[in-house]
Amino acid sequence: MPTSALTSIEFASVGEVGGDDILMEPDKINHHHNKNDNEDTWFDEESPEVILINKDDNKKKKISSKPKKYKVRDYQVCIPGHEKVASCRSNPDQQRCDDGSYPISRQILDLKGRLVYQYSYCPGDPPKFDIPEENLIRQIKIDINKFRSFPIKGSTIQSAPNKFSLRNGHTHFWASKETQEFKSNLSGSNVRIKAIPIQWNWNYGDGSKRNLNFPGEAMPGHTLHDETPTSHSYSETGKFGVNVTTLYRGEFSVDGGPWQAIPGQAAVPSNTLPMDVWRTEKELIAND
Repeated sequence: MPTSALTSIEFASVGEVGGDDILMEPDKINHHHNKNDNEDTWFDEESPEVILINKDDNKKKKISSKPKKYKVRDYQVCIPGHEKVASCRSNPDQQRCDDGSYPISRQILDLKGRLVYQYSYCPGDPPKFDIPEENLIRQIKIDINKFRSFPIKGSTIQSAPNKFSLRNGHTHFWASKETQEFKSNLSGSNVRIKAIPIQWNWNYGDGSKRNLNFPGEAMPGHTLHDETPTSHSYSETGKFGVNVTTLYRGEFSVDGGPWQAIPGQAAVPSNTLPMDVWRTEKELIAND
């Protein structure tokens, strides 16, 4: 990874980065040039490293005092449920991660906020740009991996009729919608974390799946003849397992300060709800 102006220049000039990876252009780095009798000295005004170039044999050497610092900033690529109206408009076909969540965009910035490197990643992916601990400006924040480590509960599923249906009938399903809150202590600060449900990805056990940005609700007057926004119709009889994976977005607050967004989502599966689907037959019965 770049730890000096020289390394940044050589890295950026290779031109092997593709996709959405972005590197700072060399001419945008703030350099200062000193000259003496036999050496040229180049250094970034914010960099602790000085590069000496000997004019006679063109050899380079570095004088380093302390590591250069970088900032890391994550933000959402897409917001589930708002793909057509919010931050996904520039890329409506954004591919999802394996667990159904959306990728996170990460930016590496220098102390003046200039972009050094940018890429998208899914939680659990190895970093494309690994920053040593001594080069990182530490801030109290909750990243997506820390957010996912809290005991977030999956939604509870219910059905009408309860765990039973008839073939070609409209079984009504709904899930719970509960914002969960946790507390943590980081670097001596009291941190509160919220997990807010935003999307419900249903799997009905018969090969049918559906993603919804609302959980549904109880409908006391529902019958198998009534189709609802969250109902499902089984075309075959048998025993099926229904589950829903809920996507939670996160927010955190440090020492009672403002709530800050946590880029990414936690995908939390529910328990499986068993469904027994039967068929009906009409028969004529003669009385003796």
